[in-house]
Amino acid sequence: MSTDTITPYLVTGATGSLGKAVVKRLRDAGHQVRVFQRRSPDQPQPGLEYAIGDLSNAPAVDRAVKGAEIVIHCGAATKGEWPEHKAGTVDGTQNVIDAAKKHGVKQVVYISSMSVVDWAGNAGKGAVTEAAGTEPRAEERGAYTRAKLEAEKLVVAAAQQGLPVVILRPGQIFGGGIPLINGAVARSVAGRWLVLGDGKLELPLVYIDDVVDAVIAAVEKKLTKGELFQIIDPEQLTQNDVLELAGGKQAVLRLPRALVFGLGRVSELALRVVGKTSPIGTYRLKSALARLHYESDYATRGLGWKPRVGVREGIRRVTGESGGTSADPISGARVAG
Repeated sequence: MSTDTITPYLVTGATGSLGKAVVKRLRDAGHQVRVFQRRSPDQPQPGLEYAIGDLSNAPAVDRAVKGAEIVIHCGAATKGEWPEHKAGTVDGTQNVIDAAKKHGVKQVVYISSMSVVDWAGNAGKGAVTEAAGTEPRAEERGAYTRAKLEAEKLVVAAAQQGLPVVILRPGQIFGGGIPLINGAVARSVAGRWLVLGDGKLELPLVYIDDVVDAVIAAVEKKLTKGELFQIIDPEQLTQNDVLELAGGKQAVLRLPRALVFGLGRVSELALRVVGKTSPIGTYRLKSALARLHYESDYATRGLGWKPRVGVREGIRRVTGESGGTSADPISGARVAG
């Protein structure tokens, strides 16, 4: 890769579903794009520039950012324990910030996550907007939430120091290979869909093409003052709605909330004896099962963003795609990694 020429766009996390979709949109529009990914592709795409390395490797990130005008930072760790999340998400984001400052990048579009929001604390307090508080007990919510929150704080601090950045918080992305029915909706158990609670939780769904629209809008509007936008479809279907539209003929088993929390408390006590943390601890359940409604009015005003595809058409498009469930029904709730 030559770093002596100007490449308008650098996309990190380019092998992930969202990164791929962003790259495709930019290429289709005729833009020159550099992608940052861990491994060299088996079949490189003609005309696409590759920068190879890991986000946790500062020199590799520096080489990738050098010469780029706009950095779309989609990269983050989505699995593993805290060391993996810290390296890929927290350290990786700091490396992107440092390189962007050093090389005078014109704009950084940072892809955050609705996972950073204090779900439990915002229940019953009206619609969740960009003004909602962030998670005060991130470690209990899991490594993904903790890392995304720490990374977003780094970006906010950098924006206050002059980094030209805009922050997008997508909701539960689906499509483009990201399953619609994940742990936030239901899990497939013994031929049935298992739902935690009554299935009436509103889901902050957003189809992947609509998220890409928001990314492009942020670029075209040249937003660089640390603006923060939630990207969520205004039609917030419930778990029951999604299963009715996309769950096929599988029967649905709903565990009453009282039973779910009871099982969580039992697991906490049992695992505490052996010095372990329960994956379905009370606080994680309280967060995952919080009854919330979200607004994306600011994205409409500030980005001019409205879903072009929408959740119902998105569901129709992905109905034939292979599904699957997230590995963890609690930490993955409401967001797609």
